[in-house]
Amino acid sequence: MQDIWQLICSFLPLKDAARAACVSHAFQSGWSCHPSLTFSRETMGFSENTRRQGKVTRHYNSRVGNILQKHSGVGVKTLNLEFYGPYNANTSYCLDSWLQIAVTPGIEELTLLLSSNIANYNFPCTILSDGIRHSIRELDIVGCAFRPTEGIGRMGNLKILSLCFVHITGDELGFLLSNSFALELLELSCCSEIIFIKIPSLQRLSSLKVSQCCMLQVIESKALNVSSFDFDGEQVQLFLGEALQVKKIDISHSGVLLYARTMLPSSTPNLETLIIHSIGEVYTLKLKVSMDYDMHIAVVIILYTYKGD
Repeated sequence: MQDIWQLICSFLPLKDAARAACVSHAFQSGWSCHPSLTFSRETMGFSENTRRQGKVTRHYNSRVGNILQKHSGVGVKTLNLEFYGPYNANTSYCLDSWLQIAVTPGIEELTLLLSSNIANYNFPCTILSDGIRHSIRELDIVGCAFRPTEGIGRMGNLKILSLCFVHITGDELGFLLSNSFALELLELSCCSEIIFIKIPSLQRLSSLKVSQCCMLQVIESKALNVSSFDFDGEQVQLFLGEALQVKKIDISHSGVLLYARTMLPSSTPNLETLIIHSIGEVYTLKLKVSMDYDMHIAVVIILYTYKGD
């Protein structure tokens, strides 16, 4: 019977499972093993009006802490944790303890979102133990430092990696990618410490998205099966290798029209959709559009050109 209660609780949203645990002892054990934990101001019951009150953050943190202390950590498949500060001497200890409770072997999705004022937090890579590395499929981190080293170990089932406003160097990213052979989607946004991105031969990587990494100078990819590439930022040296599988490119930077005219036709022979965002260029884009009658592949140009000041 206890297994049945746990199964019922596993299908309830977090808020409903917590309420059920408060009114029935039979549901308490099910709550302690709830597989999907999502903590945000909305799920914690803070309305839009209460967000403006000074005590909201403290109450929010208290609620999250109380819930996690009552959770066994067993059976967690998804953790979505939003943290709003304030940043002080206790922040690291607080966040570390929450992650240690909920990030356990068997977890598949981990999302950690920190507000910008606590970006000094260092994600504890030590929690990525063997059991966690083998089960994690999606890792989404926003607003902190993430420092994987050579000893991070293989993350054999990681399919999605998304880093936004994350302090990580090109070398540290390289350590992580070299151990993520199942990766299918890589998304990097506003990672200001990355100067170069070197992607090893990841056979399953199909989508690469890079935007607003202000120090970035070079993108070099040896992943041969990338079919979609999105880039937004300052002009960089771009080496896609044998980009035979690339079918869609969405690219935005100064000088992009000249780059598209001179480089893309030869380097991406199977390109189907090219989306260009350009500011202030006066070049006329003339790409030779060819049709392969055996493969039925054509190039379609969608061009957005804005006149600069």
